[in-house]
Parts: sequence; C-alpha cells; structure tokens
Amino acid sequence: MRTIAVVNQKGGCGKTITSINLSAFLASAQRRVLVVDMDPQGHATLGLLADAATPPTQTMYEVLARRPGKDLTRLRDVILSVDDHLDLAPADILLSAIPEMLAGLARREDRLNDALAEVGGDYDYVIIDCPPNVGLLTFNALKACSEAIVPMDPSFFSLHGIGKLLETFDLLAQKSDHHIEARVLVTLYPGRMPFVKAVVDELHRHLAGHYFETTIRYSVKLAEAASHGVPIVRYCRDSVGFDDYQALAAEVLQSETADPWAALTAAAQPRRARRSRTRLLPPIAIPQEVTFTLEAPEAGHVLLAGDFNEWTLDGSEMHPSGSVWTKVIKLAPGRYRYRYVVDGRWQPDPANTVLEPNPYGGHDSVLVMEDAAPAGR
Repeated sequence: MRTIAVVNQKGGCGKTITSINLSAFLASAQRRVLVVDMDPQGHATLGLLADAATPPTQTMYEVLARRPGKDLTRLRDVILSVDDHLDLAPADILLSAIPEMLAGLARREDRLNDALAEVGGDYDYVIIDCPPNVGLLTFNALKACSEAIVPMDPSFFSLHGIGKLLETFDLLAQKSDHHIEARVLVTLYPGRMPFVKAVVDELHRHLAGHYFETTIRYSVKLAEAASHGVPIVRYCRDSVGFDDYQALAAEVLQSETADPWAALTAAAQPRRARRSRTRLLPPIAIPQEVTFTLEAPEAGHVLLAGDFNEWTLDGSEMHPSGSVWTKVIKLAPGRYRYRYVVDGRWQPDPANTVLEPNPYGGHDSVLVMEDAAPAGR
C-alpha cells in the first residue's frame, strides 16, 4: 500500500483538487484508493460528496479522538464508498479540536498511522489531503506516509514556502527517523509568462529529481467539477484539467508498471483498440500555443493535420528528435480535431483518450484550448 500526503502550508495551491483528481484517475486504472480528509474545512469531503443526501455521521474526528477503555471508532467505521475502487474517510470542522484534545498524550502524532494499519490490505493507494498549516494533523499525515506531493502555484511566495516545507520534512527525519520522498507539483499554471517561467526554472534548478514533469494548468472545469462533487474524470474529458491529472496519475504509476498510460487510457476509453507499447505523450497546451508530440521510433515521415489547418498536409511536417516527433503551432482558445499521418497512414493520437468518429472512417482526436486564467489568479 502506497501512502501519499498532499501537503503545503500555503492555502489555495490546489491540494484538495489534486487529492480528488489524482485519486479518481488511480481508481479508473483499477487501483483500490482511499482518500483521507485531514483538513477540518472538509473540502475533499465536499468535493467528493457534494450531492450526498445526508452528511457523514462519523468522520476522522471520531477515529483520531478515540481513547483506550472507551468505545473505539475504527477507520473502517467511517469510510464511505464514492465510486468503483474509490473510498473516502470524511472530515468536518470537529477535526480542528483534535490538537487540543490530544495535547500531552503519548504518540499523538501516530494516531493516523495506527488507524491506517487496520486497512493495510484493503487498498493500493491512500491519498491524504492535509490542512494548510504545519500542526498535529499534518504531522499525523506525514508520519503515516512514505511519499508526499507538494502542490505549488508558480509565485515567488510559493517558492519561498517550499523551502520551509522541506525543512519540516528534514526535521521529521531527524526527530523520528521517518523519511518521506517528496516531489513538487506545479499547479494553476497560467501560461508562458516570463516571470512564471523563471519561477518554474528556479524550482527545477534547486530540486532536480524532486518535481513532477507534469504541470497542472489553470482550468475552470476543475473548480466546476469539485462544486458538483465529482472528479474531472467524470465531469469533463474535453478539458486541460482532465489531460493534466491523467498525466500526473501516469507519473505516479510509473514506479509499478512499464506502461502506466496503458491502464489509464484503457480505463478512460474502453472501446479504444490497443496500440503499440510506446511512451504516450499528450499535446502540451499553453495559452495561444500547443506542442504536439508523438513517439514513433520506426517512422520515416510524420505529419500533423486537423481542422486548424483545414486538414492539409502541405507544411504540416513534424520534426524528429530521436524517436520523438514534435510540432508547435499557434492556436486560439477553442475545440479542435486532429490526426497524425505516420508514413502515409492516418491515425488518432495514441495519448489522447478523447475521440470522435470521422465521417470518412476512423476517429479523430479532440483537443480543447481553454482561455487563460483571469488576471490576478
């Protein structure tokens, strides 16, 4: 069982959105996933159970507050089923009383770890949504986890805060000999503005090997999905939020399979035919520009055609770099259909699960370019 804390003491950086959507994509890949809400605000609970007829009767408060000699509330007692392979241990405002309630008690920072030990054989992944501070609830989450995802919006204050959080991980290792493999995830990415690019470059320079290659772009569809109490995989596939969290799940799965995209694309699009086992690379979109990327090691000639160039092959050549072919084109916000032409053979994008039938046969891939984030976001 892999236990992953989604943690940052800074609020508004996408912790809960990441917890919800990463968990949903892992579940869609047939992994058994438990989301543990450790934030007294209960946003992960709201984001997964917004349409529930009744609120949870028991939450993580009862699990963490249990005392010897009294009726114990076990973690299994509070877990709710959200979807196939996806469960939730909910939270509410009562959780904020836990630090004071447990003050002075021995091993108070190990309560979540002890609770998770009871369900160790039930899940492949436990994703813990942490509160926006470094206190007892966060330390409980960190002591229970071997990995951490640190969402970070690309700003100067976030970059400064990452250093402080890494100091917390070091302190935990020194005090308890508990080591966490932490990686930073850039979220709310608004586009290729010089300052934003400088922040991300600085992050990569200082944290080599400790950041995700995936970047989560700003997408209003992610917020809409959370407000409806569903993850993006069930709300809107035609969005950059869907593409980016699918890519993040693929990175997380890489340590257990040589082809993480295979499980994700099969779950997201069961009717798709299997293709060659290659590394699948989805288009990378930023405002006004898209980089199309295809791995085709045996190809001699690759073209890109779509409704954005009136499906013409003149001037649509992609450029090889080893086994990977790329092409950068300017695109305004909108919805586009496209295909690759590999040595004269038309095919949809193997990394894109969003397909539509072509009136002349086969399927086209669909790309949605969203508007850039509003000013000030």
